[in-house]
Amino acid sequence: MLCIEMKKLLLRKVLCISALLGLSFTTTLYANVDKSITGTWIVNEEATETLQNRVRRSSTTGDALGTAATVVLGIPRPANSGPSGPNSTLKFPVVLECEEISFEVDEESVNASCASGVTREFLIGKIHGRVTRFRRDILTESYSSTSRSVKHDIRVDKDGNLVAKVKIKPKNGVSQTYVRVYSRPPEPESQTEEEQVEAEVETKEDQEDT
Repeated sequence: MLCIEMKKLLLRKVLCISALLGLSFTTTLYANVDKSITGTWIVNEEATETLQNRVRRSSTTGDALGTAATVVLGIPRPANSGPSGPNSTLKFPVVLECEEISFEVDEESVNASCASGVTREFLIGKIHGRVTRFRRDILTESYSSTSRSVKHDIRVDKDGNLVAKVKIKPKNGVSQTYVRVYSRPPEPESQTEEEQVEAEVETKEDQEDT
């Protein structure tokens, strides 16, 4: 009987240690995710399509405007957006058009710049009717004009991806939400041990030649 109790106690200890090790490993992985929006990001087309499809299913995008939305860079835009269309004044948000985007932060603003050269400045605070809030991993902005109201929500998710959501509500129209997901560029591959040895040999030979 005593032997059985000791085995049960030992089993509990093993399970407890395993659980603690698992929690520690998960916590370490989560801690290693860079939660800051600053730096460079490149578009993640697969994640964008998945998330945008979820948004489409939960909202009325094209049909609410009477016609289907056109798709540009993988993102549905409001239909009839030509020079004479009803949405011709609705400029598309910069943060959704960038294939590669970088964020820089200073005391008063967050600056977004595309690889194409297009830039967008988010002035932190309440300025000229725009309300912009920022913390390390989240940037939000909301404002209204005579033609529409716009809400930006840009944040780093638990997987370390940058999710940019923009909700646009045209005047006398139906609100639409557009999404684009970005990921960090892949890090350059580090040299293998063999390549490092070869590089050291070449350096040594060059020094001997000189």
